[in-house]
Amino acid sequence: MPISRSAVAPALTRRDALRGLGGLGLFALTGGAGTLLSACASGQSSAEVLADPESAALVDSTIAVDMHSHAAGASGRPKPTYDLAERIRTGRMTAVCLEHSADGPVIKREPDNRIRTVRQAEPGALWRHTQRRLAWFDDLVRDQGLRRVLRPGDLEAAHRDRAPAIVQAIEGCQFMEGKLERIAEVYRRGVRHLQLVHFFRSDLGDNQTEPADQGGLTPFGRDTIVECNRVGVVIDVAHATMKFVEAAAKVSKTPLILSHTSVAQGQPTQFSRRISPEHAKLVASTGGVVGVWASPTLQRSLTDYVDAVARAVDAAGAEHVGFGTDNSGFGATPAVWDDYRDYPLIVRLMLKRGFSPDEIRKIAGGNYLRVFNVSVRMA
Repeated sequence: MPISRSAVAPALTRRDALRGLGGLGLFALTGGAGTLLSACASGQSSAEVLADPESAALVDSTIAVDMHSHAAGASGRPKPTYDLAERIRTGRMTAVCLEHSADGPVIKREPDNRIRTVRQAEPGALWRHTQRRLAWFDDLVRDQGLRRVLRPGDLEAAHRDRAPAIVQAIEGCQFMEGKLERIAEVYRRGVRHLQLVHFFRSDLGDNQTEPADQGGLTPFGRDTIVECNRVGVVIDVAHATMKFVEAAAKVSKTPLILSHTSVAQGQPTQFSRRISPEHAKLVASTGGVVGVWASPTLQRSLTDYVDAVARAVDAAGAEHVGFGTDNSGFGATPAVWDDYRDYPLIVRLMLKRGFSPDEIRKIAGGNYLRVFNVSVRMA
């Protein structure tokens, strides 16, 4: 078990980080690579953090990946809402796992903020929806000059070249409509990361937010995992019940990603999207990674986000935690970390929170890189 960071002094709030309230000077933290001096003056912007050579060196040495994002209108907007490539480049990140939700046309966020199924899909409707969104991704890559991450080594190359990139993903496999061959089809269209279930009831198995009545993972769900392994696709078990994940861990030949959640201190309530520490340990036991989301209902600041990362590390270990912000996935309310230009502030706050430079490199993207390269190499 990792050493708990609960005794470390709390980091600055986002408000403090963005307002000019005076300087706190420099602090020194010792990591595996030696002593790192990093500016932590209250009121710093990302540009000011990067003005410190040692802080900039740490930021630049990380292959930084958001494992789950709907940024720039990826889920359903007809046109991108902003220049995603520019934000990734300015924040000195490497890539985001960018996705639409396959069940988007049949789900709706209700006034109580719970997402519910509002109608049944007509045959073929969700496949047509995914085809339209795949075309949207083609346009985004072309118009913004983004790279697609397609094979082992592509993330490393994007980082080396300072080229903003996406790992194209789909949230929920409802587009399959019982047809395994569609995994190969979306693979040919650039998809390398599939989240097996979402909100709409799935023939792959049970999700966390509806009554679990399929015994966890179904036979078709097992076949889907085998096909993902064969083709070379990252397997994401976000939204799945723990019983589903237990079965998936026995079937998959590659580590599992649980891309976006929050680790509860105890047992989550029924239909919660949070997971228990035992659930996080289960994902870690596959060699996998738990992504921490930037939920505005659970967090109020970037400091709170980093605290949530620390809780996940205490449960699963620094080798099994990553970023999975769910950027633009909370309806009209923005994610707590909703702008990739803020990545240097995240690094600074993680240092303040007690993470070593080596731990930051793993959590920021090194852990996802490891799983991605193993998963796509399976093909």
